[in-house]
Amino acid sequence: MSGPDALELRMLLGRAQNLSDEHWRLLSGPRRAMDDRAWVGGPSATGFASRLEDAERRLQTQLARALQLLRDKSNLPAL
Repeated sequence: MSGPDALELRMLLGRAQNLSDEHWRLLSGPRRAMDDRAWVGGPSATGFASRLEDAERRLQTQLARALQLLRDKSNLPAL
């Protein structure tokens, strides 16, 4: 792809990559705190930790998918 659309896609890919880099580990801190037993609460805390881990995995999947879609559209190699 060339021209203005290609430039726009490259700019969008750069922005999406920055957002991915910034937010990839967004939920890691709270999850690690739970792993270190910083939060207590029995079964409800365990359930919350499981949902938090799932949310982090889904966030990372969506970020990776968005980047791959932009790369595919712009014909750029993966970083």
